[in-house]
Amino acid sequence: MADLKKAVLISVGEKYIVFVLQFVSSVVLARILSPHEIGIFSIGSLVLSLSHALRDLGISNYIIQEKELTPQRLQTAATITLAMSWLLAVVALLVSGPVAAFYREEGVGQVLVVLSLNFFILPFGSVSAALLRRKMQFGRLIRINLASAFTHAAVGIGLCYHGVGFIGLAWAGVAGTVVSVVLTLLISEREVTARPALGEWRHVLQTGGRFAGASLLWEFGLSAPEMIVGKTMSVESAGYLGRAQGVVGLAYRSLMEGLMPVLMPFFAQSHRGGEDVLQHFLKSVRYLSALSFPIFACMAVAMDAIVLLLYGEQWNGAVEPARILCAGMAALSIGVTAGAAVGGMGHSEYALRFQIVGQPVKFALILAGSLVALPQVALGVAAGDMFITAYTLLVLGRILRFSAMQFVAALLPSIFVTACASLACAAFRLAVPDAGPFNAVIGCVTSSALGWAGGLWLTRHPVGGEVAAVVRRMARR
Repeated sequence: MADLKKAVLISVGEKYIVFVLQFVSSVVLARILSPHEIGIFSIGSLVLSLSHALRDLGISNYIIQEKELTPQRLQTAATITLAMSWLLAVVALLVSGPVAAFYREEGVGQVLVVLSLNFFILPFGSVSAALLRRKMQFGRLIRINLASAFTHAAVGIGLCYHGVGFIGLAWAGVAGTVVSVVLTLLISEREVTARPALGEWRHVLQTGGRFAGASLLWEFGLSAPEMIVGKTMSVESAGYLGRAQGVVGLAYRSLMEGLMPVLMPFFAQSHRGGEDVLQHFLKSVRYLSALSFPIFACMAVAMDAIVLLLYGEQWNGAVEPARILCAGMAALSIGVTAGAAVGGMGHSEYALRFQIVGQPVKFALILAGSLVALPQVALGVAAGDMFITAYTLLVLGRILRFSAMQFVAALLPSIFVTACASLACAAFRLAVPDAGPFNAVIGCVTSSALGWAGGLWLTRHPVGGEVAAVVRRMARR
């Protein structure tokens, strides 16, 4: 687990810095752009997010978990990635007009045109980035990702501030992609040449295709809520839902995006080395749930103050949907960990099956919710994520042969810790009901942290030992 801890510390450190950049950027942009403008960009970018999953064709995950990654297979993977990316770039340009007509919003088509440039650029660095993840060289990746995130935030804020409007967000995405690809090529080792090869295409696509199908359906599940709401309700409602998903997603990404690049390579490495994957998984769940569950529970309690502080009164419509989404995100953090274990052990067929079974259920729940109101849409999203998590755990339990009681035993201490943190947060809100948004957020953070620490101490949770060790090291300095 030592390699995992080191990789996680690097990756999570990077994601927290990126989180700060995204946080500042979202706050500034929410005061420059209207809900309608953000809704336009959200719909356009979400339409293309489905294409991004198809563009990769599961090649990145194939490279990470492949036991015998020969030069011929690597070159084939690079060739397939380039061909698919450029094909999708052309398709995105061709459909921009019809998509804009479907939503009756010309701006959606403009966003598609600009963001399609990413498809021409990304394949030059995607294989090299996957190799860095396979080798768990996260020290190099942190430099690449931080530079890209800073560029994205700076360009987006700068263009929107000078009156470019929602299209400035699209150009910011392109700028971030250019920086990411250039730095990846400069930092990584030259293992891929410009010579095209397709000799191993059957083997590469057999595994990569399953991951691609899973990613495509996953992205569809992420994109569907705003796309459905934008059509069945209004673009403004899509903006509210997008902001709700954004504020909850910032917390989710700050926690999980530091772990997700590490988890599958770690489980794959453990599996190749003959280690006990079950114990690694249960320990990961024990640690992760002590962080993710309290964070989302306390966010739900303080969401009205968070939205008011960050985005202002014009975004009050996002409060209730965001509270509901917190429950889904807490469950999803465990589901993603279970999925990484399944994929890391080479069971790519299940990665696709999870999404084939789960996403139609989620889509139906979202569609039903859109016929009622925005909170019901959020409820459909959360319930769908919980269903997918439950199914993933069921399959992993069969593979690793662990019982429900073993899993519950790993979660119980974290559930108690969550109760301590959220009750402390709720007690503060009840004690100081008239606090302004800034004081309310600071008070909730402080009370939640105290409740969380108390819960860790009472349960003798292993995360408490890790926190104490970090404090001792800082004190010595």
